[in-house]
Amino acid sequence: MGDILLIWAIIAYGVSTVIITYNHLRGYTKPSIVGWWIVASGCGAHSWVVIQNLVQDHGILVNFPASLNLSALAMSLIYLIIWRLRRQTTRTAGLVLLPLMVFSLGASLLLPADESKLQALTDPLLIAHLALSLLSYGLFSIAAILALMDAFQEHALRTKSFGKLFNMLPPLEALEETLFLMVRMGFVLLTIAITTGSLYSQYVNGIFFTLTHKVIFTWATWLVFGTLLVGNHLWGWRGTKASKLTISGYIFLALAFLGVKFVTEILL
Repeated sequence: MGDILLIWAIIAYGVSTVIITYNHLRGYTKPSIVGWWIVASGCGAHSWVVIQNLVQDHGILVNFPASLNLSALAMSLIYLIIWRLRRQTTRTAGLVLLPLMVFSLGASLLLPADESKLQALTDPLLIAHLALSLLSYGLFSIAAILALMDAFQEHALRTKSFGKLFNMLPPLEALEETLFLMVRMGFVLLTIAITTGSLYSQYVNGIFFTLTHKVIFTWATWLVFGTLLVGNHLWGWRGTKASKLTISGYIFLALAFLGVKFVTEILL
């Protein structure tokens, strides 16, 4: 039953991608509420499977496929929420975000999983850390996509090479405004996630953190996005510089959240 619901979620995310792409190509400027509800139905099925697994296993799997599954769910939840706040910009981000969700969730079903990597969820600090980490990952995923679109628009304006893709994107000002909204929200959640994770480590292991690859990449992410926000506030950093820092920060986050598990579980 769980796999059937996850397959429905994949179909729902894929169908919504087709709707958004079709509307863009036809020049429809109004976001599709039907597409939003289709994603919502997939997110509901996806969430139900994750909740059922939590209840049955009395914990959460922390292997690579499970991380892909949870990252897709986080992106889905954030997409649904931000769509309500910034419909036009989020709709355009969905052209990349929704296929990424399809790929992540599909890979989580196909890749071999180590069922022994079960993390018991009994401590509120650990639950808060995991939830906040996932939500920040979803926010930064949208921010990275917007940064790519921002960089593309900046390049098109400099070279005056406008095409159909350029016309599909939202205005540059609205895009950058949403980009920094995602970065600010993601940075706050990441900061709290790091804090709760450190407190949990102190409670369990007697130290706030150990210098693992995951910790190093997470702190690198925090420093990059923190630098971006300070630079934007003090010196008005926007455009290409903001895009490069956003993409760099997201790469560090992806390495921390997925990269380490991929190397240790799949490659090695």
